Amino acid sequence: MIKPRKKRRNRYQEGTLRRLKGYLRTFHGFFIVFALFCFVVLLAAGLSRLYHEMISAPWFKLEEIEITGIKQLDRFDILNAMGLKRGQCTLNISTEQVAERLKKLPAVREASLRIDLSGRIVVEIVEREPAAIVKCADKNMQMDLDGILFSEATPGANGALPLITGFCGSNPNKGDPVAARTLEQIRELLSAIDSSKNWLSGTAINECRWSENGFTLVLGERAVLVDIGKGAFEQKITKLRKVINTLNER
Repeated sequence: MIKPRKKRRNRYQEGTLRRLKGYLRTFHGFFIVFALFCFVVLLAAGLSRLYHEMISAPWFKLEEIEITGIKQLDRFDILNAMGLKRGQCTLNISTEQVAERLKKLPAVREASLRIDLSGRIVVEIVEREPAAIVKCADKNMQMDLDGILFSEATPGANGALPLITGFCGSNPNKGDPVAARTLEQIRELLSAIDSSKNWLSGTAINECRWSENGFTLVLGERAVLVDIGKGAFEQKITKLRKVINTLNER
């Protein structure tokens, strides 16, 4: 029986086919990468055009600014600090950045903003509340409980506020803080005066004078000096009340 001859492999053809398949795979990969690149370019162009259409749309224009919470501050100062313009696109406005600009105003304690879809910005302001008048050289400055000298006091505008002297020798800038080493003492004294204001209303505290030894109160029309030193002011003012009552009974 004669066995059939096996067909010889054509190594040249097999090599050519392998190279062809390799070229096809390379072309396929290149085509996918190119297609993805084109897609990304077209998508970016489309989004860019959409963005420019949106920022030019009338419903994203700034039409109104509403400011709430202002008592002593001028509306113009608020608007000037915000740095916004009518017709500006609200999409380009950072509420956090605008709020930080407003907080740089010495009399602003807190500020927050929100943007309505109607093109209106609502600004909420919390002003600093004066707790005392601090005499600095030739100026009387309003100070809040944070120790910030935020505004120059007008004559007679804050007659009920305690006048503190002796620790501010030069003219400060608005927004400067008082020295940290005395702020705690000032806060404690103001708290003691406030808790005793019912009976102190008949005994005027003309001045709270600060020195290295602490506070000295200047009382009444005769400018009586009462040294109360540092700390424990509430207990000391209570003792002062007893002394005044005893003197009044004589």
